Amino acid sequence: MNDYEKYLGLPMMGGKSKVATFKELQERITKRVMGWKEKFISKAEREILIKTIAQAIPTYSMSIFKIPKVVGDSINSTLAKYYWGQTKDETIHWINWKKLCTQKEKGGMEFRDIHAFNLAMLAKQAWRLLHHTHSLFYRVYKARYFPNCSFLEAELGHKPSFVWRSLIAAREVVVRGSRWRVGDGSRIMVSSSNWLPHKPVFSGDVDHTLRVADLINRDTW
Repeated sequence: MNDYEKYLGLPMMGGKSKVATFKELQERITKRVMGWKEKFISKAEREILIKTIAQAIPTYSMSIFKIPKVVGDSINSTLAKYYWGQTKDETIHWINWKKLCTQKEKGGMEFRDIHAFNLAMLAKQAWRLLHHTHSLFYRVYKARYFPNCSFLEAELGHKPSFVWRSLIAAREVVVRGSRWRVGDGSRIMVSSSNWLPHKPVFSGDVDHTLRVADLINRDTW
């Protein structure tokens, strides 16, 4: 195996420079968009091409790796330039690209922001580590990175893989968008877990090791 071999469009071996690793992905999107610039296409048709083809190219890669910010910004910039200008390199961008990535009822065009979509795809994998505990994927990563705790409590660890770094980066998305169902409370931290409709309020010092189970009377529940 050499540095140039690929599997499903991704390099089999990644170097220290993550930007260089994903450079070809960026170039594939740019090449596809440059091919469209040769044709006269309306803005509505450009919107469809961006959504269905250009932004779909990196989907598989983004479901496994967190692509570097430089690469994501470059892809967003390429798509924005294509949307606003057909053949001229210098065109006016009448609306910010982030605004165009919002919902249409909020004044946007519902384009995908590459960074947000990348985190959303990785968050789906992180969700599997919480719920698909019988899968090979879960068993391998638990044995390697969090043998004595849950995925939510796992740390980055020593010499982590690029995939694990990516999953840890997306974990915050899962935490922000979910809430614990209390049950017996044995896995829920009182101060740091999201288990109340509001942030817990304390008077005095906080015991950060306290769990919700410690607050429950085992006789009366």
